[in-house]
Amino acid sequence: MEKNTTKYEHVGSVSYPGIVQIVGASYTRSHGIAPGVCIIEMAPQPLDPKNKNYVQIEQNGYLKFQFDTVETKTDAGGFATTRESTIQILMQGCRPDKAALRRAENNEIWQIPIFDRRWKWKFGSFSGHWNIKKNGIIEKRKEKTVRQLADMCLEAMGELNYDTKDLDELEKLKKFKYRKAVRPEVHWDRIAPAQALDDLVNSIGYRVCLGWDDRVRIRRAGVTKQNFGNNNILPTDDLMSGGFESDLPEVPESITVVGNHTMHETAWELEAVGLDTDGMWKPINHLSYKPNDDNGWHISSPPTFPRIEQELKEVEDNKKPKEPEFLRRKKSLQLARETVFRCYRLKYPVGTKEDETLRKKYDKLGDLIAHGVRNGDQYGVFNFFNANFDYEVEEYEEAGRELFRKSRPVLPGPKQKNPKTGKLEDYVLEEFNQVLPCFETRAELSINPYTGKLERKPASMVGSIWDEDKRSNTQLNVPIQRDKYEILPDLGIIKFKEPIIRLGTIQVTDENGKKSPSLKRPFPARLLLLIATPLKSIVGETARYEYEYKIPEKYKSKPASLPKGLKDKPQKVPKDPGTKVVINNQIVLAYRAVYKFFHNSKKNNAIDIKQHEVDTNFKKEELEKQALATVAVESLNIVTQDGGSGVYAGLKKIEIDGAIHQVTISRNESGMTTTISRNREIAPIVPDFDERQREASLKEMIQSQSQIIDKTQKVKPKG
Repeated sequence: MEKNTTKYEHVGSVSYPGIVQIVGASYTRSHGIAPGVCIIEMAPQPLDPKNKNYVQIEQNGYLKFQFDTVETKTDAGGFATTRESTIQILMQGCRPDKAALRRAENNEIWQIPIFDRRWKWKFGSFSGHWNIKKNGIIEKRKEKTVRQLADMCLEAMGELNYDTKDLDELEKLKKFKYRKAVRPEVHWDRIAPAQALDDLVNSIGYRVCLGWDDRVRIRRAGVTKQNFGNNNILPTDDLMSGGFESDLPEVPESITVVGNHTMHETAWELEAVGLDTDGMWKPINHLSYKPNDDNGWHISSPPTFPRIEQELKEVEDNKKPKEPEFLRRKKSLQLARETVFRCYRLKYPVGTKEDETLRKKYDKLGDLIAHGVRNGDQYGVFNFFNANFDYEVEEYEEAGRELFRKSRPVLPGPKQKNPKTGKLEDYVLEEFNQVLPCFETRAELSINPYTGKLERKPASMVGSIWDEDKRSNTQLNVPIQRDKYEILPDLGIIKFKEPIIRLGTIQVTDENGKKSPSLKRPFPARLLLLIATPLKSIVGETARYEYEYKIPEKYKSKPASLPKGLKDKPQKVPKDPGTKVVINNQIVLAYRAVYKFFHNSKKNNAIDIKQHEVDTNFKKEELEKQALATVAVESLNIVTQDGGSGVYAGLKKIEIDGAIHQVTISRNESGMTTTISRNREIAPIVPDFDERQREASLKEMIQSQSQIIDKTQKVKPKG
C-alpha cells in the first residue's frame, strides 16, 4: 500500500522591461534614502536600434521578482491534487545604470545595476524655517511637531499614503516624556526634501523605511512590529542557514551630555587702553609715550596729539631716520593716533568696587614701567634684555592681576561653592583671562528681520561721551551705534573708528608751576558694553552645560568572580568604565543680567546703572529635555539587542523596519533565496547604514548644500 506523498516545484524569476534574458540577479534593500541596487546578470543582446532583434531597455522601468510554487499531493490510492501559489514583489520607477562586461571561458555575461525608485530622492527643492524661538520660546505660528515636519517633507517628495504615526510616540509615551514639546528648529533652504527628512528623523533615533508596497514608513531604530512566533527574532520557515547573535555593546557608567560654551551676558565697564611700543596693551596713563608731566593726556588731544607730534619734530632735524630715539618717537605718535581714546578694554562687570589701595600700587608700577620703556631700560649691555627690568614687568603684571582679583568682580548668573561654608555663592572672577575670548554678541536670541533666522542680538553699548553737535557730554544711557566700533575677542578690546572722549574741567599747570583757569579738556569716555563672555576655570576649562544620565544597572556588566586558589594576590583594577561624553553644540546655557538706569543722588542726580535681576534660558529652552533627547538617541547604541541573519529558500516578503535592517533577494541557477538581517547589515555590495550616512554627509559638505537641524545659531568670535 502506497503512502501519502507531497512534492514541491519552485520556480523563481526576475524581469525588467527591455532585458531579454536575465541569468541572475541580486537586490538589496536597506534603511535610509540611498537607493537600493539590483545587480542583474544578463545575456548579451543587440544595442543597435536598426537590428531587428533590438529591444530598448527602459530608463524608467520596474523590477519584478516572482516565486511560483506548485504543490502536488498524492494519496494512498494514487489520486493527485495540485495547488499553485505565487509571491510577487514589484518595484516601480527603477533606473538602469552603466553595464559592465564579464567574460568566462565559453560565454559572455553583461552586468547591469538597476537602482530602485529612491534614485529620484536626491532631486527636488524644499524650503522652510520652523520652530523659531523668540527669547527662548517658540512662536505658535511657526511651531511644528516632528511628525508634522516629516509629513511636510514626504508631501514635498510627492509620496502618497505614507506612514509617520510612530513619531507620535514623541508626544504620547510616558517613557519619552522628556522629548515632549522638544521641537527641533529647522532651516531648510532649497534642500532636497528627502535629505531634510533623513536629517530630521535620524537625529532622534528613527529611520526612513521603504516598504514592498511602495509606502514610506518612519520607524524607530531597533524596534519591529512583525511577529515571527515563539519570540523568534527572525522567521524560521524555509530557513536554510543562519547566524544569530547578541550585540554586546561597550556600556559606560553614565552618559554625559555636554553643550556648547555657556554664555554670560553682562554689562562691563570699559577702560581706555593703548598699545605701547613694547607690544603690550596698557591703560593709557601707563603708556611710555604719555606726555611726561602732571597734565598727561589733557594737554594732547586726539586725533592729532600735538604734544607727541612736537616731541617727534624736536629730533627730526638732528637725528638720523634709523636712530632708536627717532624711531621710538615716530612709533609713539603712530600708536597714539591708532589706539589712544579709540581703544577701550573690558574692565569690570557693572557693580564692582575697585580696591583703591591696589589701584595706586598698580598705577605707580605702571609709571615705573613707562619710564623704563621710554628710556630703553628693557635692553641692557649689548642690547640683551635687562633681567632687572623683566622682573619689574612681572611685578607690574602681577599687580594688575591682584587688583582684578581683590576687587572681587562678580559674573552674574552661575554660583560656586564656598569651600569653607559649603554654601553656593556668587561666582567671583580671579583673572581677566577667564572671560576671553569674549563673544561679539549678547546671549539673548531674536529673529533677524532681514533673514528670518534666529540669531544672538548684537552687543550694545551706552556711554557718556562728548557730543560735538550738542556741545555737551551725553547722559550714560545714550546708545552708541554698533557700526562705530569693532570687537577684538581675544583681547576683550573694543576699537572705535574715531576717538571717543568726554570733556571734563581741569586746571592745566604751566612750566613755572602756575595753574590756569578751569579749562575743558579730554578725558576717557565713560562706557558700558552689554556683551556675552564665556567663563573659564583657572586652568582654562570653559564652562558648558552638562547633564549626566546614569545607565540603569540591568544594562551594565558585572565583573566575573575570580577563581579561588590563585598563587599571587591579584592587583585591584578599576571596576567602573567611567562616563561617555557626548557633545551637543546645539544646547547653549545662557545667563543674562538685566539692568536698570536710575538717577544717582550721590552724583548730582546723574543717570547711573545697577543690576536688577539675572535671567536664564534653562527652563525657557528646556535644556534638560534637549539633553535627555540626546541621551535617548545615544542609548540606542548601548542597549543589548539581539541580532543575526538568515538565508531562506524562495521569496520572503519581510518588510524593512526599525529592527529589520536589510533584505537581499537573490536569484541564480540554483534558485531563489532571501537573506534577512536584523540589527545588522551584511550585504557585501551595499555599504552599511552608518557608512552610507557618512558618505552622504561628505558629498553634501563638498557640494555646500547640506542643511541640518539647527536649534540655535552657533556664535563664534572672529578672533
